[in-house]
Parts: sequence; C-alpha cells; structure tokens
Amino acid sequence: MGCPQVRQHRWEKLKVLVLRRQLRAFCSGLFSDGKAIIVTLAGVGSFVSGLAALVPGVVIH
Repeated sequence: MGCPQVRQHRWEKLKVLVLRRQLRAFCSGLFSDGKAIIVTLAGVGSFVSGLAALVPGVVIH
C-alpha cells in the first residue's frame, strides 16, 4: 500500500478537490442573478448584524 504519509497526502488532495467543487457549486447558486446577489448580501449583513448584537466587544467604539 505504500508509505502512510503518501497515502495521507493523496487523501488530503482528494478531499480538497471535492470540497473545492462543492464550494464552487454552492457559490454559483448564490450569485447567479441580480435577485440572488441581493438576497445573499442581505443574509450576510443580517448574520453580521446579529453577531455584533450578541457578542460583546465585536463592535469597535
């Protein structure tokens, strides 16, 4: 089967390749047209706003 480090390296390369494809497919749906872009940015803004409201010290004074 070969050296354990070589097998682990091959596994890591395969995992990164699969994750990169999944991320590309996910992001292509988020930024597909104007409406999707606005909804995505509104969602990110809401998440950041909620995070700033709940976690003390996040907002810079």
